[in-house]
Amino acid sequence: MRDEYLRRLVDAAYVEIYCSGMDGARIYWPWRMLPVHEATDRYRNACERFIVDSAFNRPETTNKDTLDKANDVSAEFAVLADVYQDMEQTVEALVDGHGLYESHRFDGKIIYPLQAPHDECFIRLQERGINPDYVAIGGLKDAKTQRQIHAAQNLREVAGDGVCLHGLGWGLRKNGKHPNELVEALHNNPKLLDSIDYSTPAQMTTSPNYDIDTGEEMCSLQAAQIGTWLVRDLRRVTPFPDVNQDQSELQAFQ
Repeated sequence: MRDEYLRRLVDAAYVEIYCSGMDGARIYWPWRMLPVHEATDRYRNACERFIVDSAFNRPETTNKDTLDKANDVSAEFAVLADVYQDMEQTVEALVDGHGLYESHRFDGKIIYPLQAPHDECFIRLQERGINPDYVAIGGLKDAKTQRQIHAAQNLREVAGDGVCLHGLGWGLRKNGKHPNELVEALHNNPKLLDSIDYSTPAQMTTSPNYDIDTGEEMCSLQAAQIGTWLVRDLRRVTPFPDVNQDQSELQAFQ
């Protein structure tokens, strides 16, 4: 895909869509996000903005590990560690991580992942002297879309438009439904979120039901399919599509 056409979608998009899956860094995509143990220069160089995420399912990985890796690969952002579905402990973890960041050589920006109630978690950080300019809505990756939207709305009311909000692990369709409620919400309120990340495109192309012949350079075909999926979803969060169209095109793609 020629850059001028991708750029047209990028410039019109309501949110940045971070690709958090693995494609061998075979495609260019403006935004990528990978955990500490998967983040490499190769992936960082395949995008414009790169987020190093904390590895929440690897307790041995520390905030120092995340900041070290973010510095090593010259990432724009690093996500501090939170405590899944525990707001109180998350606040303490973020305060500790913030202190480490202030003395660390990483000079990019920090994303503070919040746990429910997310608006209260944000206020607690402010009470501790931290005024985040980029926060992630955590703990809702598998929640119903309406709950995700409600959390974003509440947090936006408290944080204001000057704070960037990231939907951590949020996709743009659930159960094959189109239009997805989150897509509709973004069309109704483009300031609801600033960014999301998801690994669905990469997961789908490695499914045994996906029709790609095995053999050498199979990964290049998978990467092309990932790119197609990402472009399709990026278009969904621009003013260009009719979000009330039927599902025939989506079903054909899946």
